[in-house]
Amino acid sequence: MKITSVTVHAGRCFNHPYESYSNLRPEITMTAELGEGEDPVAASKALQQQAETLVEDHKRAMLESIHQLQQMTERQVEMRRLGDEMARVQKRLDAIREENPGIPLPAAATATGHEEGEVIDR
Repeated sequence: MKITSVTVHAGRCFNHPYESYSNLRPEITMTAELGEGEDPVAASKALQQQAETLVEDHKRAMLESIHQLQQMTERQVEMRRLGDEMARVQKRLDAIREENPGIPLPAAATATGHEEGEVIDR
């Protein structure tokens, strides 16, 4: 028997990290033509190793992309929530100012959270 080509298949099935009942399955099939006198068993092992490496690398890249997308989605939700909260707070401040026009505005707060000129006892 003369073997002239080798075909290998590699695949992974893993759960989606953020979705229930969702699996991902990267896979690859590779075929190589054997050269004259080339050992088919050694060629099969080498080709299988290449296929496994490609699939594992693709799995890692998929997971990294999924994590980045999840983080971006979470940040967008947080930004939307904070924007809504800021609008609610601004609306309340405006209402207080309208009800009490004689109350002076507070001095601007510094980055430390303390008002300018405030003496801090330690």
